Amino acid sequence: MYLTIDRGNTRTKAGVFNADHKLITTQAFISPSAQDIQELIDQHDVRHLIITTSGTAEWKISELNAPGKKIELSHTTSLPVQIIYTTPETLGRDRIAAVCGAHALYPGKNCLVVDAGTCITMNLLLASGIFIGGNIAPGISMRLKAMHDYTAKLPLAEPGFPDLPFGDSTIHALQNGACLGVVMEIEGILNRAREAYGEVLLVITGGDSNLLADGLISQIFVSPELVIQGLFQILVLNVD
Repeated sequence: MYLTIDRGNTRTKAGVFNADHKLITTQAFISPSAQDIQELIDQHDVRHLIITTSGTAEWKISELNAPGKKIELSHTTSLPVQIIYTTPETLGRDRIAAVCGAHALYPGKNCLVVDAGTCITMNLLLASGIFIGGNIAPGISMRLKAMHDYTAKLPLAEPGFPDLPFGDSTIHALQNGACLGVVMEIEGILNRAREAYGEVLLVITGGDSNLLADGLISQIFVSPELVIQGLFQILVLNVD
């Protein structure tokens, strides 16, 4: 068995793959301990594992016991894609994994890979397997919270689409500014990518992916498990 662990800013998501390279189970945690992960390893008889960390690292991979390879994803890890980022050491590991997932699921396609979580990352992967780079922006909840925290009177709005081009209340105006604003950002970046490279698939993952899917005009591919799928591809490459 293989275990992939995506340790994010808000939660940790684990995926277990069997010997046939099929994802058999996923599990989400809020601030799991090393013991929580070890129980998952023992329960599924995991041999090899990989972890990526974009949030706080409260424990180390060395605390986990598995008989095979234990890989902590870094810019020096062998990858199924080529990165031409000028500062690979600062490139978010979750961004790397998401792009590797898109490379496996949509081979031979140009992809704009959007990970909509605490922050929103938009990453361009060429059909040739070259990861160009991308953009980082505040996530939806971060935008709504910032407008509330950094003003005296604006309320804290919940994410959502009021289905109005112009908000008819302060709450609707805040929701449009955050949610519709993100949709228009994504559509704008996608159009630029298509102007430069032709056909580009829009692949979206992350906690707000389903919400954004409701507002996007372009055809999209929602892939909730994109990061752990990408981690699995990296793990298998390094195990083999």
